[in-house]
Formats: sequence, structure tokens, C-alpha cells
Amino acid sequence: MALKWGIVGVAGIGASHAKALQGMEGVELYAACDVVPEALDKFCEQFNIPHRFTDYNEFLKSDVEVVSICTPHFLHAEQAIAALEAGKHVLCEKPLSISVSEADAMVAAAKKAKVKAGVVFQHRLDPPVQAVKRVLPEIGELVRGLYQGHHFRTMTYYRQGKWRGTWWGEGGGVLINQAIHDLDVLVFLLGLPNKVTARLSKWGHDEIEVEDMATAVFEWENGAHFAVHISSVASAVPQRLEITGNNATVIQEGNSVRLGRYTTPLRQFLKESTEVWGSPKAVWEDVPVDTSIPHRHADAIRQFAQAILEDKEPPVSFEEGAKSMELVNAMILSHFTDSPVPIPVDRSAYDALLAELKQGVKRLR
Repeated sequence: MALKWGIVGVAGIGASHAKALQGMEGVELYAACDVVPEALDKFCEQFNIPHRFTDYNEFLKSDVEVVSICTPHFLHAEQAIAALEAGKHVLCEKPLSISVSEADAMVAAAKKAKVKAGVVFQHRLDPPVQAVKRVLPEIGELVRGLYQGHHFRTMTYYRQGKWRGTWWGEGGGVLINQAIHDLDVLVFLLGLPNKVTARLSKWGHDEIEVEDMATAVFEWENGAHFAVHISSVASAVPQRLEITGNNATVIQEGNSVRLGRYTTPLRQFLKESTEVWGSPKAVWEDVPVDTSIPHRHADAIRQFAQAILEDKEPPVSFEEGAKSMELVNAMILSHFTDSPVPIPVDRSAYDALLAELKQGVKRLR
């Protein structure tokens, strides 16, 4: 029997889920749910989906076995938990939630339900990211790093929906919407740091409440630092990742990945060298990157379906997907408290801040 798949939220990314699953062996596009009947009818006709619902509770009472949550951010936690409590497998679009406390509740609900629960973080599958992951063991102990990623957005983008660009609807700006993918990749490669210090600003988008630029320093217990700069206002700036270890440095820019192995490890050279101005030399090589891999978003959705069919762990579980939320919330909390924030984030402190931001008691300037 094919998995009966349902999609909630038919605008935007919902169509990508339908396209990814259409024709997949072992999967039936069974139902869709949306509060806008006209959009729902058009969606179901386009993808030949037999069952349609405008009431989410009625949707969950149906024979749907898997739910793709493709709704605005502020609905993710409530809808995912309801689906899990109804015994459905759940695939949630990013971000998992708008707060780490919501993410905790989602993780707990998934464990209790004993079903598959995953998040769509397709950039882990990007060929350059996979290439970096492959050579990362060669760098040794983490020393420092740098990431810059820019996701230009116009005000027209934010005017598409009242929830966009708001604390109540999105739970943040470029960090939680676009750069959540960048932060997830960093978690995938390096795990979580133990401290975050950040500054946010709203540089160019006058009509939104949330940040369009963020700069942070992540710190690890061994003293390693990682600098992150993200915005939705810079254009024509290349995405770049640098990770320096004791034994080597890896640099990724676009589809290019290069590995530089030091002739002498950094710690050894700085302690033992008799040179005053010397530094270890590096031998550089290009790391092969397979650019023939097809669309990663569709791949991520199909991999989750395959995990259900084969009873395997999802590629990115709720627990794993929540880690990037730790970074997002830590960066926001650090800015508004003007202090470093330890990981894990203080849940009550962040919830109190988010409530003030939603109410307009505190504002980003």
C-alpha cells in the first residue's frame, strides 16, 4: 500500500512538495489542506489530489498518513504537534519553529508519537557542502572559521503576506527565513558552539520589524572562533566558507572547494619554530565536487519518504533541525541583551524577549 500523503499550505513551497512526490513509487498524493478554497481547488486539480480540506482538524481525521507542513512559520509548532498526536508522520518545512521552546515541544511530541518527524534542510545535500564534509576530518582541531552568506530580498517580497517581516509571524528576519539554511549547514559540519555573540540591524527594509543584517561570533570550548555575516541587503557578494583546523584549511566558494594541508601543524609550528616571522606553508589541492546532482529540495523530501518506507531515521530529524534554532534565538537574544549567550539558549529568557518584540515593547533599530 502506498503512503497516503497530505500537504497543508498550498501556496509557495507546497507545490514543491507535490512535484517532488508526484509519481514516486510507494507514495500517493492523497489530500491537501488550506484555508483559501480557491487556491486549494486549483492546487488539487493541478496535482490530481482527490481529497481537499479547509479545516485542519478534519484533515487530520482523514486517512492521511504523512503530513507536509508548508504553512507560515508561526503555525509550524501547533500544526506539527497536532499531526503527531494524531499519529501522522510529519515533514516540516524550515524553520522548525519560531523559538527553541516550541522546538522542544515538537521534539517531545515526535518522541512520544513514535513516528517519523523531519525537517527540510536540503542544503546539507549541496555538492560543495558534501565535499567539505568529506574532507573535514583532515583539518584536525578547529581553530577558526568564517562564513558569509547574502540573500537579497526586496520589499515586494515582504509585502506578499502580512506575516512576513514580523516577529509574530516569522519570528525573525533573514536569520530565521533565509540564513537558517546557512546555520544548519554550519551545524551539519561543525556541531553547535558553546557561546554566541551577535549584532543585528535593520538596514534597508523600512517596512519590516525584523533584522535584515546579522553578524556573529561563535565560540567553542577550545577557544576556536567562527565569524558569521549574513544579510538580505547585499548583492553580488560571493557566498564563502572558511574552516581552519590545526592540520589544514578548507575553503568553499560557490562550487569551488579547496583544501590546504599544512606542512607542519599550527600548534607544533608556533611552539617549536625558531623563526621570528615564519608560518607553516600549505599545500593546496582542489577537492572534487559532483555538480551533476539533481534538485536537492526534491531529494530531501524523497529521502524522508524513503525513510518511512524503509523504517529508517529521517535525514534531518526534529531534534537535529532544532539546532539551527538554537543559533537563531541565541543571536537575537545576544543582540537585545548586549551580551554573549551560552548554548543551549535560556528558554524562558528568549520567550520573554520574543513576547516583548511581538508586542512592540522592544524594537530593532
